[in-house]
Amino acid sequence: MIRYLAAALAAPLLLQADALSVGVRGGVPLSDAFTTETRNAISTRSIPNRYTFGPTFEVRLPGSLGVSFDMLYRRLSYEQTGGIAVVKRNGGQWDFPLMLRYRFGRGNLRPFAGGGLNFTRISSELVTNPTQFVRKTSNGLAFGAGVELKVPLIRISPELRYTHRGNDSFRDALTGLIKTNANQIDFLVGITF
Repeated sequence: MIRYLAAALAAPLLLQADALSVGVRGGVPLSDAFTTETRNAISTRSIPNRYTFGPTFEVRLPGSLGVSFDMLYRRLSYEQTGGIAVVKRNGGQWDFPLMLRYRFGRGNLRPFAGGGLNFTRISSELVTNPTQFVRKTSNGLAFGAGVELKVPLIRISPELRYTHRGNDSFRDALTGLIKTNANQIDFLVGITF
């Protein structure tokens, strides 16, 4: 019953011109995916991620507000060296931020700020031994600020986004030499229609 009521209330918003935007968002991480240490001749290093990308959706609400939802993928990699053995592991991470955005001013160039919840899911390919802990999902908060440029047919919106996770998605419980970074900063550019 509640779903039908929510759909009935949202339908007029979606039928307005410009109420729903769909597009892609991508960019580069400005922080490492892992925090690492070196101890007792075992060194661990995070291999930098080069990109993050995925689809983006936004419902524009009255009063310069909007609700955005992204599905952003990034590759995760690390390398662990002990003696002559080198182990390199790769995996993937999906972030699902659901954010409320506010646009300032009027016109074709509008600054915006937003915040909301972030849900993270990582793959278990990162595990090299049974002592490593993987929590496939992690919850946290996301905050972003940028500027939106409206040109014919598209909107381009570069932004800086900060994500804080409330718990570790991955860590080595035995050695403590590697764990996922709780804080993440990304430079992202969205292109929506």
